[in-house]
Amino acid sequence: MKALNKMDNLNKGELLCKLFPEEMNNLQNAIKAHCDYFLQNETTFREDWYQKGFFTAEFWYRLVQTAYSEIERNGDSLCKRPRWFADHFFDGHNSLFTVHCLVEYADDEHCDPQLKQAIHLLFGNERLLQITPKEN
Repeated sequence: MKALNKMDNLNKGELLCKLFPEEMNNLQNAIKAHCDYFLQNETTFREDWYQKGFFTAEFWYRLVQTAYSEIERNGDSLCKRPRWFADHFFDGHNSLFTVHCLVEYADDEHCDPQLKQAIHLLFGNERLLQITPKEN
């Protein structure tokens, strides 16, 4: 196994899934819940989007759509294989949305305390996306 500081998000995601296989359904449900939230509020988010730098509304919503499509296409079968789960949610730019979802989920009262610690250890505890209203 690689040292933590040598791991990328794909390695960290696979490790998280291997350490907590019983939580993979909850992780997928958290990702799905965030997809649903962003998709249901898309118009408002796009209108109020003011994010400097890398994240544009268009980029963010491509990540949301990709995660949503993977869940719709693969269903619960993703939760049966940690590497497959990691390949779909933690590879490349897709990991940005997934990490956002996990950091949010870690603060949920239903998140297992050990899983919360693991999420914070592997991915930190700062939100990747701060949505602020446009300045007039």
